[in-house]
Amino acid sequence: MATKIEEIKSNASFEEIWKKIKHYGREGLGEIPDEDLHLLRFYGVFYRKPTPGYFMIRVRVPGGILESGKFTTSQLEALANITEKYGRDIIDITTRQQVQLRWIKIEDVPPIIEQLNRVGLTTLQTGHDNIRGVTTCPVAGLSADEVMDTRELVKEVNDAFVGNWKYTNLPRKLNITIIGCHDDCTHAEINDIAFTPAERKGEIGFHVWVGGGLGPWGTQRSLFLDAFVRKEEVKEVCLRILDLYTEYGNREKRNRARLKFIIDEWGLDKFREKLQSVLSFKLKRGGLARTHPHRHNDHIGIHPQHNPKYVYAGLNVLTGRLYLSQVRELIRIAKEYGTGEIRLTTDQNVIIPNIPKERLLEFKSEPLLSELSINPSPFTRGLIACTGKTFCPNALIETKDRSKELAAYLDEHVGAEVMKATGGLTIHASGCPNSCGNPHTGQIGIIGKKIKVDGKFVEAADIYLGAEFGLYGGFNELWKSRVPFEEAGPLLAEVIKRFVSQKYKYETFREWCIRVGEIKGSLNEFAPMIHER
Repeated sequence: MATKIEEIKSNASFEEIWKKIKHYGREGLGEIPDEDLHLLRFYGVFYRKPTPGYFMIRVRVPGGILESGKFTTSQLEALANITEKYGRDIIDITTRQQVQLRWIKIEDVPPIIEQLNRVGLTTLQTGHDNIRGVTTCPVAGLSADEVMDTRELVKEVNDAFVGNWKYTNLPRKLNITIIGCHDDCTHAEINDIAFTPAERKGEIGFHVWVGGGLGPWGTQRSLFLDAFVRKEEVKEVCLRILDLYTEYGNREKRNRARLKFIIDEWGLDKFREKLQSVLSFKLKRGGLARTHPHRHNDHIGIHPQHNPKYVYAGLNVLTGRLYLSQVRELIRIAKEYGTGEIRLTTDQNVIIPNIPKERLLEFKSEPLLSELSINPSPFTRGLIACTGKTFCPNALIETKDRSKELAAYLDEHVGAEVMKATGGLTIHASGCPNSCGNPHTGQIGIIGKKIKVDGKFVEAADIYLGAEFGLYGGFNELWKSRVPFEEAGPLLAEVIKRFVSQKYKYETFREWCIRVGEIKGSLNEFAPMIHER
């Protein structure tokens, strides 16, 4: 039997939902029925119970590129103007290179969406059972070390489903990444569909990975489909996998409705056969991976571009939250030193591209860089955090505040030692098991809890240790459960000090955690097994 949500979707359309948005924009919040609150999410409009009377709007930013030069105002400037006029002081960056606007009244939603559309941005399908933002390396087309530029591919795939009602009726959400760099900087291992650079018989293309994800149901690393595809075949592979997911995904149990569960049921070989049966071309077997086994580039700092006259700057945005004064300064310096373009990363940071080398010293003296650092402290640098209970009804803790406090504590007490030993350790925090902050990919993972201490509820966390980046790495594992946050800093500082003092010369944090028994994972569980055929 189909769920209530499936029944709601069956009679919907973009046209009908837009009519509802305009209706409620005229009539006010009133008593919007739950059915319509669900439907508004197809336009990226989310009612937030922790802030009664206000909505969040999620904006799609394909590949994380906020453009400038094509419009009367830059896309980031439009977001700032909307925030200033209709919202409050903050703009949030998500782990899918998208943007969230907060404190929005329903009366203001129609003009906001229209203003976004005028600068080439859309909110369509950023919520509910849709494909989330298609991610890619945030320096695609810039990096001096990339295998290929994926920007046009991201646009092609994005344009194929955005505004197409056929791809709104998925059993649940689905994540896609298309990476052209060596570094797996968008975490291909946790995407439902991932394309990573590969080479076969001298031809550059992509390997295909399927079934990755994180959620309250658990974790699943994406599986190698043993398939090599050319650039011109990527869109068709995406759409045909979407078709299989639409047809065969579980519509009776939403907690079993991700692509991974189809693969669990069929097995990878059957999934590949089913995909092959609906493609117009024959899938080739895999070739030689062009992705480094464990490297992850957060792009923070100053980096060369393929044009040696320019560099790009990666700025650390603490927990992905930008304040309006910072956004205004970002716009100014992006125009002053670059081309006005701003890029967003899946680590919730920002990049300013195309800075002339001769202006680099001047750029480094900008006051904004004291707030959005190009050289942050080691735990602040690797910090990712979900929205938290300030705005999210699912979160159990104030994730952004607690994770900032934890990072500051560790920076103060063990930061210098960790910087010398490893360069830093990442903290990924989620306020609930839904894992929006990608907690299982952090070397330190946090999932928020509420527990009773001396008869009073306090904010706490399950703490995970030992993730290793990349397609051949590993997720972290539960280390200690139900830890009050006031105890988390000292506990972690103690184990990190032991790591620094005991680690072998080239030993990673994961390897040390396994060797000394802090976690049970295997060191070679995802060893690379892909060779030229």
